[in-house]
This record gives sequence, structure tokens and C-alpha cells, in this order.
Amino acid sequence: MTKRKSLVLALEPSPSAAEVTGTAETEAETTTGITSQTTEEVGTVDPAALLDYTCPANIGIAINDRDGFFEWYDHDTAQHALKANSSEFEDFLDEKYGAWGITPNEHKALNANWIHWYGDHLLHSESRTIYESACGTGLTLFIIIQLLYEQYDITGIEAFGNEYIAEDVVTANRYYDWAVEHYPELDLRKGRICRGDSTNLTSFVPTNAFDIVMTGSIDVIDDPLHLGVSDGEEHRRWCTSKSKVKQTSMKEEQKEINRWFALWASQMISLVKSGGIVIIEANSKPRCEVGAWGGVSKEWWAQAIQEYEWDTQLGIDPASLEIIDFDPSSQYEGLLSASLDIIDFDPPTHYNGLQDRYNVKMTKRKYDSIVFLLFKDKNVFYARTLTDNNVEGRHHLSSLFNALDAGFECKIKLCVFDVCLCVRVRKIII
Repeated sequence: MTKRKSLVLALEPSPSAAEVTGTAETEAETTTGITSQTTEEVGTVDPAALLDYTCPANIGIAINDRDGFFEWYDHDTAQHALKANSSEFEDFLDEKYGAWGITPNEHKALNANWIHWYGDHLLHSESRTIYESACGTGLTLFIIIQLLYEQYDITGIEAFGNEYIAEDVVTANRYYDWAVEHYPELDLRKGRICRGDSTNLTSFVPTNAFDIVMTGSIDVIDDPLHLGVSDGEEHRRWCTSKSKVKQTSMKEEQKEINRWFALWASQMISLVKSGGIVIIEANSKPRCEVGAWGGVSKEWWAQAIQEYEWDTQLGIDPASLEIIDFDPSSQYEGLLSASLDIIDFDPPTHYNGLQDRYNVKMTKRKYDSIVFLLFKDKNVFYARTLTDNNVEGRHHLSSLFNALDAGFECKIKLCVFDVCLCVRVRKIII
């Protein structure tokens, strides 16, 4: 059996940044909530009101904001900010951005390989909200919105997002204000684009609220164990060393990178609606495998769904996991490895840039009204579904409630001693 893991990084994160879902509740609170439930009708929640949230005034320092990491983005950030100040947006899609080494239009040609993930989902969605975690200047999401119009005739996308770099947040907001006017065929709507930490989104962004939550890439965490081996060639020697100490250090480093990716992904999963999808683009493979800063293996995602309880706690359907290559035709082989010289990084020769990256898609289960029994066993409340929708068997109460969409509520119909018959109809408050 796979051991379940909690998301605790060995990086001494602040308590707020380490919170994964922001929805944890104690058993005492759970039992109190059950006994206080009534049979009163519960009103509906206006979706528009749910998405009218406030950007945080202060966000603190991100876990990976150290050793000048974000200087990697300085050049592109400054160039875009300069033009945004003068509202010179016409050429944005043909200028290199986000330290990718390619333009948005070149990126768009790659996105066309998996735009069906977005289009097939939104064709059957009543609303069309997309949230981008770490949106930069907003151009990655914008080219996706263009593709949805060009290939699916989908319009009316409402775009939301967050970005850690303050200058990029200003640029993104200005660009979308401009794009709404200059691309009328898209019927584009701009939602909130805030400065925010992608490892702490649930502190200010509503959960279970968006049709699609995506990111163009998960920011890496450089040298998470402070080993002093950020240099690519030196790091490769550690990876291939026969020293048990170095081998152990590399294994521990990869574990920290795994936790970092899990922290990001958990926050994204929390924001998506039941039935919605999470798309994580341009994931890098493990550092000892491809060099650069590194990421996680393709196989890791299926393991993570179990280990970090994305299935039971956040409602991800394990069978929904899909993975495709980011650059399937190897059009940009070696691209990023050449551009890494910007920060005096010496990449190993086996790093093939965008060719070594891949995309991930996961779906959160969709639930309608679910009838289930609440019962107590040895002072612990459990739930057994009577009409289950991919929820099977006996579940610890908090796990079941967290797995179900937060847009539902348990309405008690009948209670006999410690057993209650419930219908999940709106949001439960426990």
C-alpha cells in the first residue's frame, strides 16, 4: 500500500505558505457541525459574487525567492514593463517572454498540440473561467484563449491569475485591459490578476471556483538543500558520484523537489470546480536525469495522487491523469540549455531544453446530489454513500467532505441516535 504523505517541505517555509488547501478542520469541529445541522433550506451562491475576491495587500517572501533566483526573469520583465507603461502592446506576441527563449506565437504553435484538453472541456461547460497560476505577463493564457477561438469558436473566456513578480502583475493587467478592446472577437473578460504566491493561493482565491486551473510551468526551487551545487556541471558530478553521502543527498534533494511540485499542484487542485480540470504545462524531468534545475518524473504524478491524497482529500480522479510531451516534434531541442548562459549556468550537454518537458492534466470528480449515511464508530464519524458517484465504500467523514465539491451542503433528512441520512445539496459548513 502506498504511504500517504503530508506536504511539509524541509525548507522552513512560513506557516501560511505551507498550507496546502486551507480547508483543514479538526474532528471536534466536525462533530459539532453535524449535531448542529438543521433541515432548513439553503440558498444558492451567486457564482459572480464568489469570483469577486480581493487581491492581498502583502504576500510575504516565496519559499524559492532566494539567491537571486527571480533575476532569471529580469530582462524579459523589464522589456515588457517598459512597453506596457506606454501601452505599446501590438508586438507583444512576437517578442520573447518569460525567459522561455521563444515568443508567445511560437509557444502558441506548441500549445496547439494539447489545446483539445481546454477546448473539449469548455465545450461542455456552463461557464468559461480559467485561472493561471504564475501567469507572468498573462501571455501564455492569452494565446490559449486565441486558440480556443480559432479552433473551437469558444469565446467569452473570463481570465484570472496570479504572479509573484510585481512588475509582471502590472503588465498583465494592462495587457488584458488593452486586449479586451483590441480583440473584440474573443469577447474576453478580465477577472482578478493579483500579485500572489502560487504555494499559498487558497489564502485569497476562492476554492472550487474555476472551470480550468492551469500554469505554463511550475517555478523550480534551486538547490533546495543548500548544498551549494547550483552549477550544472558540479551537480552532474554529484548525480554520478559513487559517494554514498552524495548519492543520499541527491535522493533527498529530489524528494524536496517532489514536495515542491506537490505543494504547487495541491493549491491549483483546490481552486478548480468539481468536474473541472487542472493542466500543468512544461514540467521538467528530475534534475539528475536531465540537468538544468530539474522537476519530477512522468511516473511521479500517479504516485502523487495517492501519496498526497489528491484523490480522497481534493477529489482528483486517478483515472483522469493524462501526460503528453511539450515539444513532441523536438522543434526547440536544446533551446533553453543555450539560453541558460544568461545567469552563468553551465548546463550539462544531455539537457535538451523544451524537448525534455511534458504536460499533465487531471480532472476533479463531478458530484451531483449524493445520499449518504453518517454514523459513529468508536467516537469517529464516518460516511457511507448510498448513491455514490465515484465515491465508494466507507470514508472517514472529513475525507469524504473534502473530496466532494465545496459547492454542496449536507442537509440532514433523518437522524436516529448516531446515524443520519443526508443529501449533499449545497455547501457544508463544519
